[in-house]
Amino acid sequence: MNTGSRAALVMLCFFLSGAAGLVYQIAWTRQFAFVFGTSELAVAAVLAAFMGGLAVGAAVAARMVSSVRRPLLVYALLELGVALAALAVPAGIQAAAWFQSAVFGSGGLLSDASSGVRAGFDLASSLLILSVPTSLMGATLPLLVRYAVRNETEIGARVGALYAVNTAGAMAGAVAAGFALLPELGLQRTVWVGVASNALVSGVAMLLALASDEAERPPETTATDAPSGGWILPLVLVSGAVSFTYEVLWSRLLGHLIGGSAYGVAAMLASFLAGNALGAALAARVASDVRHAARGFAFAQLGTAFLSLLAFAALDQLPALLSGGLESGQQSGIRADAILSALLLLPSALCIGATFPFAVRVVARSAHDAAPATARTLAWNTLGAIAGATGAGFVLIPALGFAGALGIAAATNALLAITTLLRPPRNGRLVAAVCCAAILCAVLARPETPENLLRASPFSDSDATGRIAYLGVGRSATVLVLDVNGMLRFRNNGLPESLVVQRGGSASAGSLDRWLATLPSLARPEARRLLVVGLGGGAILEAVPPSIEAIDVVEIESEVIEANRAVASLRRWDPLADPRVRLVVDDARSALRLSDESWDAIVSQPSHPWTSGSSHLFTREFFEIARAHLTPQGVLVQWMGLAFVDEPLLRTLVATLIDVFPSVRVYHPTPGGVLLLASAGPVPVEANAVRAIAAAPRAFAEAGIVAADDVAAALVLDEAGARAYAAGAPINTDDRNLLQMRSFELVGARRSGDAPTTAMFELDALLDATPELDRAAIVRKLLERGFAQRARRVAEATQEPLGRATSMALIALAENRGLAARRALEVALRLDPRAQEARAAAVRMERRAAIAGVETNAAIRFDAAELAVLAGWRGLASQDWEAVRSLDPQLAKFASPHPLFPHAARVRVQWRLASRDAALAREAVEIADPLVAVSTLPGDLVLRARAQLAASDEPGAVVTLYEAARSLGRTRGRRGAPPPAAAAALRLLEDLPPGEQRERLRELF
Repeated sequence: MNTGSRAALVMLCFFLSGAAGLVYQIAWTRQFAFVFGTSELAVAAVLAAFMGGLAVGAAVAARMVSSVRRPLLVYALLELGVALAALAVPAGIQAAAWFQSAVFGSGGLLSDASSGVRAGFDLASSLLILSVPTSLMGATLPLLVRYAVRNETEIGARVGALYAVNTAGAMAGAVAAGFALLPELGLQRTVWVGVASNALVSGVAMLLALASDEAERPPETTATDAPSGGWILPLVLVSGAVSFTYEVLWSRLLGHLIGGSAYGVAAMLASFLAGNALGAALAARVASDVRHAARGFAFAQLGTAFLSLLAFAALDQLPALLSGGLESGQQSGIRADAILSALLLLPSALCIGATFPFAVRVVARSAHDAAPATARTLAWNTLGAIAGATGAGFVLIPALGFAGALGIAAATNALLAITTLLRPPRNGRLVAAVCCAAILCAVLARPETPENLLRASPFSDSDATGRIAYLGVGRSATVLVLDVNGMLRFRNNGLPESLVVQRGGSASAGSLDRWLATLPSLARPEARRLLVVGLGGGAILEAVPPSIEAIDVVEIESEVIEANRAVASLRRWDPLADPRVRLVVDDARSALRLSDESWDAIVSQPSHPWTSGSSHLFTREFFEIARAHLTPQGVLVQWMGLAFVDEPLLRTLVATLIDVFPSVRVYHPTPGGVLLLASAGPVPVEANAVRAIAAAPRAFAEAGIVAADDVAAALVLDEAGARAYAAGAPINTDDRNLLQMRSFELVGARRSGDAPTTAMFELDALLDATPELDRAAIVRKLLERGFAQRARRVAEATQEPLGRATSMALIALAENRGLAARRALEVALRLDPRAQEARAAAVRMERRAAIAGVETNAAIRFDAAELAVLAGWRGLASQDWEAVRSLDPQLAKFASPHPLFPHAARVRVQWRLASRDAALAREAVEIADPLVAVSTLPGDLVLRARAQLAASDEPGAVVTLYEAARSLGRTRGRRGAPPPAAAAALRLLEDLPPGEQRERLRELF
């Protein structure tokens, strides 16, 4: 085999070696997260251990590589060692998990990830487990330099080429792992691909080494009086620190656009590595001697500073250029990730990549010194990278913010450039020019926080307007709270986390947060201890029933807690002021692993199943941990947003829960999401709900839950239906996390209203409901919640004559088929003249006649209270306020859950408003509050706003009007916007003082 072919094969081997290294890094980081958690401290410990091993390997190689006679053979053995050591890493991680539980198992108290002892343990364990494979990796480049460099003229070119090829391989590994291996093969098999690559590289390199007739010829040793280039090593260390500061900075900023998906992270990392590879390749052509290399190093530092400042200045324009993010689904999102990464990271990354070959050429005085010089430079650079990665995430960015951290990094680059050029032989003009350029950058840059970018989100329909109520840069997340349209919108790294109603707003119907808070107590009224996974905006805590005596909340990012505290005065209720609440800062999975506590109920609401901080909380392994921490009768409530799953993924989630919990039910109370109730055995939820509601009626009424029928109407799949629905679906595991790899593909591809519930509704539990349930009441509630098709299916499946006739009448009323409704009601009332739902529907049938003053249907004998409703409508139409007022005692007899309660309440509110009496207006607000809790009609919110305005609560009226506008937006796509509600809101706006709020509301209506 000729020399060129051998060189090509060696380069290919080093390419594959670099790819395997990145595959390991990505896979091992995830595997360690299952034990140590995904907090920033835990992730940093693994990264530091990985890079520390590389530094140790390079440092050892620096001392030994010169004496190696067969470097290619030793390289082959090192690659084989990496493969064998990689096979042992999973066992090491399991041993660390056992030892961690033995040392930090809390004996009853949840741990805190901010503990320095915990972080030290994580770092020490990671170093011990990864030391062998990573140290062997760190020694490979010096050995190949020892093999490849034969004379002094080859130092810069061949070191640069080897570094470029290995970095290009790392780029390929990042892309392969993120886009192909992990999605298709799973975590463990992805590691095996890395092992196979190392084994293949070892075999090829060994054959090449053994095919040689004699030992590789040592490099030429030439006498030289060149001064030592060791002076640049401290600069290399600082340069490595600054380089990783930029990487952390760009990752945090661009996360607001790419959403933290594995694809986006892989694309960003690949782009950064591509720039490094290109930079190294270019440097290889320039670094012909020490003088050129030193100048190249200086200009690379200056270029890094300048291009980074330029990219930072352009960040605020990106959201507008992308027109709101993922409007065409995930494929366009992946392309956007790659384009963004290339445009923003590639130029500065190119300069960063060039620094290493330049530095090696400065350090190496001869060909014989090239390998140890490479090793020393690599060790110093890697140590700097560790300092930069940890210092930027934990100290620099949280303390100074993004703009401040960038300024420090750019200034350091400029200082490195000047320091390099001040070394002899000096060029005064060049130093002066570089100093002027650095000063010019400092004067002109003045980086400012990219507010538009921080407001951006991968969700194209996410409202990014409004005042910034809070902005905090934490260790792992940038937390933004926007005061917009009467709501506080919490965002983490650009991803929407929670919507919180501001002070003066209502406990409006249809809130999934309130169902999350109340379903555990409805299912198990005896529950006293509750664990909540994820704080978010704290909306769940606002609605936890008083029967719960202790609430533990595990939140991974402390900045989220600070955000909640900062905006406490703006919201209806400060959940953190609740004495029942205890906060723990940690990864939920890690905290549970180290705790012996048990809870009566666990509510798990990790928000985005594709992100690193949430994805591992949707797997079978996490559900097993959760079950181990439930009392024998305990329940787990798992949230899932329907915008994040399609039918196969939702079936997988249900199947995964069933694999751990024998009993699983699926509830669908609002169009936007589902709740999965899991337990060790069947739970009589409807029967238990009666007791729970009776014990705390007001708490449940605020969530719009006033009777067991409300709970029954939300049930889609009972235990048998869930098993049928999940049959044959794959299980979501740590190894094959389907939700993590696929859920982000669905973001933006469809609206949340396009729910993946087709097959689910075919197994609808209500189609074969028990006779004890009031089918007509359930149909009415489904219609009120916007599930018209489901309501019709339930009505048609009803076999009991009275329930079927009343249900079909309600369907006909909803569809404005008056004659059909009247005929069905006649049948129902013949069967039972006292049937509440039928009588209430009959009253509603007479509304038009009452308003017109026409005699009502004489065939139906209405009682005094029902006649009061009819008379109230008549009085409102004629504005006979005294007559309406006299009806109030009769109207007050209707309380929720009576089907006529909303109608009676509206009449009672309106005559009070007509009186223009402030005290009566305050009474009107009190009556309207339970009304809007059970009603989804925008007009009821407008009515509440009128009452608040009459009671001199202008801020509260504005917040409620914003709620009405959002409700109108939802109903427009569902059943047409009610023109009277919009018209009433516009008239009410005239009573507000002129200003931005009034104009904004006018636009919304």
